[in-house]
Formats: sequence, structure tokens, C-alpha cells
Amino acid sequence: MLVAAGRGERLGEDRPKAFARLGDLPLLAEPLRRLDESEHVDGIVVVAPPDWEEPSILLAEQIGASKVSACVRGGETRADSVRAGLAEVPDDAEIVLVHDAARPVLPAEVIERLIAALGEGYDGAVPVVPVSDTVKRAVAGVVVETLPRHELVAAQTPQAFVAAVLRAAFSSSDNSLATDCASLVEAAGGRVKVVAGDERLQKVTTRADLERVSGWLDG
Repeated sequence: MLVAAGRGERLGEDRPKAFARLGDLPLLAEPLRRLDESEHVDGIVVVAPPDWEEPSILLAEQIGASKVSACVRGGETRADSVRAGLAEVPDDAEIVLVHDAARPVLPAEVIERLIAALGEGYDGAVPVVPVSDTVKRAVAGVVVETLPRHELVAAQTPQAFVAAVLRAAFSSSDNSLATDCASLVEAAGGRVKVVAGDERLQKVTTRADLERVSGWLDG
């Protein structure tokens, strides 16, 4: 599943983030192409920005992304968007990979590490990178705790799950505020393994992020 419904106000564009220009094509084209080329991906459900479903389908056709099986309208929150996409995943799917289009550079080896983790019997797998800054928890403007940095990691996407486990997690909890799928699976008692992420899975939030990602592609 490719979640591409983000608005992207901080990019300063007059269009959704997924359709900001990255090189000669909309940003959405890069992660869509990479998922389509993956030997581990059998079908792709695109969760498009509201009212951008048709342009998303046309883009998939333009780049020859033949694995796109459905394109649905995204919701108000990320969790709403994932739920909408999950409804279009075939009932016989064993694994669901959820990726944010805002991370357009998707190394193939990350997908391989995620699939391998599920093969070890875990309910889910998440790519992570170490946290280099000291992280403090603050309440009402006052530090109440300094967290042990060696235990902290930053989660990325794609995240992979046993399909039945992910469906159950979305149906059994209040997921309106969830910022990633793994947190819901964790809350439902699922075992989620972390695997090595990649700095190239940079999330595009600002214009500077877009330029950095563009530089990696040009390189």
C-alpha cells in the first residue's frame, strides 16, 4: 500500500505533496515505480489525495506501474487513509507493506529486510535509524525526563505486517491519532521487530527535504 494523501502545506505548493515536482515527474512517481519493480510486491493500492484519484491513476499508467490494483481516496488522518487502503487489499493477501509516498527513495534492500523479519515469525517489522540527539520529555514547558538515547530509534516506512494482524489492529482500537501502523499492532499485543533503515528514506516535509532527495536521485 502506498499512502500519498498528505497535504504538504510546508512545501508551499498549490497541490498535494505527492504531486510536487521531483525531477521531471510528480514525487509520487518515484516510490510507485520502486514498489512496482520489487519482486516482493504483488499488488499496489494507492491512497491518493482527495480529488486526485484520477491523476494518480494516470501517473501510474504513464510510468508503466502495472501492479496497481486500486486507487482510493485518502482520509482526514493517516490512520483513516491506511484504513481506506486496507479495505482494498485482497482478502487472501498474507503480508501488507505500508509505505508513505513522502519517502520517495525506497532502497530494495529495506524491503528485503522487512520480509525476512516476518519470515522469522514476527507480526510486523519496521525500519529504524538511530537517534543522534538527546531526547527529553517535557510537560508544560518543563523537562520531566531525559530518555536513554541508546534505547531510542526513529521509525521509517515502509512497515510490513502479517495481513490478518494488521486488519485486527485497525478494527480493535481507536486509531485516529496513530502516526504509524506499528504502534497499533504493538498496542494490540503484536510482536514488531526493528530492522536497519536507510538515511535515503528521508521524509519530504519542506522544500529543503525535496531538494536533498532530488540530489540523491541525480547522483
